[in-house]
Amino acid sequence: MAAQESFWERRSLMTCKEAEQMVMPYINDELTDKELEAFLDHVYSCKSCYEELEIYYTLYAGLAQLDGENEGQDMHNLLQEALYASDQRVRGRKLFNIYYVFSQVLAMAALTAMIVTEILKL
Repeated sequence: MAAQESFWERRSLMTCKEAEQMVMPYINDELTDKELEAFLDHVYSCKSCYEELEIYYTLYAGLAQLDGENEGQDMHNLLQEALYASDQRVRGRKLFNIYYVFSQVLAMAALTAMIVTEILKL
């Protein structure tokens, strides 16, 4: 019987083809949080896919520059800032989810303690 893969192993199994299909949705900010996290993990670990993202991002940002946006900006730095912001978004959502679950557990513990206290008073 094959061992069940852990969450972390499953997360890193994105193929280059899947990552390449997510380049434009990434640039257009159309990825879900799960897709974004998997995409970032792959792009950070795969030089080929990072370079492909950099090419598309440079073209996209260059076209935007022709329209007067981001005039004189360094395309490489713009990509680095976008990747950093995306990474912060993923981390922020994870922290929020952890905080939410933790607060729910604390609320249930407090409620349980109140019920037990009331029962013991009887």
